[in-house]
Amino acid sequence: MAKIGWDARSPVEPICLWAFPVSRTRSPLVSMLYRNHLLGFSASMLTQPMFARSMFFRLIVVAVFASIGWASVASTALAQPPGVRKPAEDPALTPRREVLTTKDKVKINAFYFPSKEGKKAVPVIVVHEWKGQAGPYMKLFLALRESGFAVVALEYRGHGTSKTYTDERGTEQDFNIATMGRRDVEAIIRYDIEEVKQFLKAENNAGRLNLNALSLVGIGEGAIMAGYWASVDWKIPSVGRMKQGQDVKALVYVSPEKNLNGMAMVTPMQDPNLVRLPTLILAGKASPQGREAEKIGSRLETVKKKLNRGVATGYELFLPSTNLSGAALINDEPTAIPKIVTFLKENVDVSDSANEWIDRP
Repeated sequence: MAKIGWDARSPVEPICLWAFPVSRTRSPLVSMLYRNHLLGFSASMLTQPMFARSMFFRLIVVAVFASIGWASVASTALAQPPGVRKPAEDPALTPRREVLTTKDKVKINAFYFPSKEGKKAVPVIVVHEWKGQAGPYMKLFLALRESGFAVVALEYRGHGTSKTYTDERGTEQDFNIATMGRRDVEAIIRYDIEEVKQFLKAENNAGRLNLNALSLVGIGEGAIMAGYWASVDWKIPSVGRMKQGQDVKALVYVSPEKNLNGMAMVTPMQDPNLVRLPTLILAGKASPQGREAEKIGSRLETVKKKLNRGVATGYELFLPSTNLSGAALINDEPTAIPKIVTFLKENVDVSDSANEWIDRP
């Protein structure tokens, strides 16, 4: 599991996370939302003897450390010079959950980690694997944010905390992932990822990031969906001086799968627009995706060399010697996150001459 960040002003937080590990699993954005779930266990569980004894012990530990922790906070506050107050953080720059409504009226959850770089901030959309969720990639989100990126982790329909929809009669229904097919994947691409872009467009116009430097990180089957969406985005022409699409400037495919419900990874890899973009393919060499990563990487490298006089500009195939995939590769392979961060920083420029900030209609 990725390490969870907590506010240094709240010394009780790590003890609370130990005492109530259920809070780690109830929300994929633990470090921000755990307060809403900390005491979210069922009261009936307290009547179970083993649970009650364990819970009683843990409550005592929390109480002891809470008294110590808050005493520490109080002493620190008293030591500050009178009249000195720490400036409040801009709420717009606070990591948070965003509930987005797609054009087909499905509510999806996205977890947003804003950047403090303003118009120079490169936004990154992270698309997790099929039957997955955003939570396991917290370590990646935090590393990207610390490097100045603005990160949005999407939990698309049928997954994570986006598992319900409202039918024509107004009744809430659950998505059945076992029956979700190609049409549902197309809806994720057409509506869910596109709605995340619309959210980023509002952030762009508020001067908090540069949508013209958008990057995508797709993991597992998420690599297929990220690639297909980027292909669509690059087919949207500008209208006069009003920029509409062609915002994706770099792609990162982590443990890419070959197919998802009839949609092939090779299709976006052959798109002439995407071929020109900086692309990182990352997979464990001994993992189930390792061989496929080498295949699609070889094809992409060949095409790039044809376009650039024998040089595969902006292309990297990174195959660490491991059998790890997806979240395990990101969290447990020490070279994975630094490679992603470095690749994006080196290949996505933001300046007056490259990917300049543009107000969007």
